[in-house]
Amino acid sequence: MAKNVVVTGVGLVTPLGRSPREVLGRIGRGEVATSIPSFDVASFACQFCAPVVSFDAEEYFCENKNLRLMSRDAQMAVVAAHVAMEDACVKADETYAGEEIALYGSTGVSSLSVEEITRIIEYAAGSDGSLDLKRFGQVGLKRVRPVLSFRILANMPICFVSIFENIRGQNAVYAPWQGQGAQAIAAGIRAIRRGDVPCALVGSCDVKTSELSFINLQQLGVFESWKLHGKGCVPGEGAAFLVLEDEEHATKRGKRAYAKITDYAIRSSAGDSSLKDTFSSAISELKTNGIAAVVAAGDGDIAISEGEQQAFEEVGLEPCELLRPKLHLGNLFAAAAAVQVGLAAELAGRGESGRPVLADCFGYGSEQASFELEGICAK
Repeated sequence: MAKNVVVTGVGLVTPLGRSPREVLGRIGRGEVATSIPSFDVASFACQFCAPVVSFDAEEYFCENKNLRLMSRDAQMAVVAAHVAMEDACVKADETYAGEEIALYGSTGVSSLSVEEITRIIEYAAGSDGSLDLKRFGQVGLKRVRPVLSFRILANMPICFVSIFENIRGQNAVYAPWQGQGAQAIAAGIRAIRRGDVPCALVGSCDVKTSELSFINLQQLGVFESWKLHGKGCVPGEGAAFLVLEDEEHATKRGKRAYAKITDYAIRSSAGDSSLKDTFSSAISELKTNGIAAVVAAGDGDIAISEGEQQAFEEVGLEPCELLRPKLHLGNLFAAAAAVQVGLAAELAGRGESGRPVLADCFGYGSEQASFELEGICAK
């Protein structure tokens, strides 16, 4: 029989806080993390970002030499993961053996600053300014510090999480959009339901506040809504991790869970599919009767917001409470799914038992997901 999966820990590093209670409180007060980037934004359709202010990983890992090898998103990942593990009161080789804890994560791309790769660009260009692979290999690579590879590789943030938390169970890394962040959460749910492991740490990190990230997002058409309508998504940065456990194990060790993850659905959009059709396909697979609240995916992008609203109407979803976190803390892209589910877990855990909450993990890319959570009665 499939195991029940509960959320026992949530760790966040976002522009509006590091716990779901803090983030929801600041959203409730109408706070918005939007600011103007430090680089020249004249060439970009979007001219705002949502940074994490005054972040310092050494507050949690004092004088840890590994921090010098890590990119900003990796540092945010290890902090968010550590906060989640502490919140769940889970410690590898004490609560569970390190091999009994699975780790599934998602990461973004283009988190480096222009300064960090200037030497490569400068010494890898030919006389006409185009990429010269021979010069890149013979000159460019010799002009950079070898540790740069630790900052570039997409799997490194999750590797560092496993090192810092001593997690040695089954694992995988997904990249780079919100749908892949949802896949990481779904992988943890499946592993626990099958009985492969009693516990899984799942989550993601992303930094989309750098100039290179803005270039990448504009090239991919993410800022199209800004061009057409004068408003759209605000790129943010941060990390979010969840500790998932087999409900029976959590109960035996006396840990009260935030909520139970009752179901989820992930859909891949075909080339001719509308956003509304893909979104409604994901939502309609879940039990939407009696949904008390929805942590919605709308981030300011007109197409996504309208597609989600149309999907609600098509499936007949009329929640009592509708929350749009991305309008307040920016779009964290790869990390957005874990933020959405983490906030939904906090909402589901409030009030009466069985309070169902929907977390929409819709966004850019071909994969769209929705999770259904339910509050748990205290015994």
